[in-house]
Amino acid sequence: MVNMKLIIIVAVSVDGVIGIDDKIPWRIPEDFKHFRETTMGNMLLVGATTFKTLPPKAHEGREFIILNSGDFISIDKNKGYYQFKKLETVLELLDNGRNDFNKVYIIGGASIYEALIDYSDEVIITWVNKTYPEGNKRFPITKLFTNFVAVDDDDTGWLESKNNYEYRIRRYIRNGSKEETQNKTDNDN
Repeated sequence: MVNMKLIIIVAVSVDGVIGIDDKIPWRIPEDFKHFRETTMGNMLLVGATTFKTLPPKAHEGREFIILNSGDFISIDKNKGYYQFKKLETVLELLDNGRNDFNKVYIIGGASIYEALIDYSDEVIITWVNKTYPEGNKRFPITKLFTNFVAVDDDDTGWLESKNNYEYRIRRYIRNGSKEETQNKTDNDN
């Protein structure tokens, strides 16, 4: 993308799970607050199944690109919802330089993360310090650790949420990006 960043934002358990069926297996209010503050006023790219599970509050102050391989869902087009059937169409639209967004946040689900991690410039993860053997929706962890580097290296440990989940928020940037090169230079000095 020319002047625009594609940024994945996701909560992931330490074993790579993001969901069980179509539900998030944890509730971390601090993560919801972080998500809201980070994505407010921006365009969000989401799969249709995940879009249908979002609470009304998640729609406020944002526009949505909805990828839907099935039948279009009934939405109010005047509220900034745009539906597409093909990922290629969305990528062409975002790359044509005729939109006003300098950031587009990718918010899931699992197949959307898998399809778009190779196009993403940045990944923001809320890590959840718990395992979910029954989890059947996963984040592409191997691609993350192969193609991205953490930029917030200060390991402050785990925070405890109001709901007694341990979590931490980490930011990753693509290997070889301008920002990653600058971080290496700064750390070498």
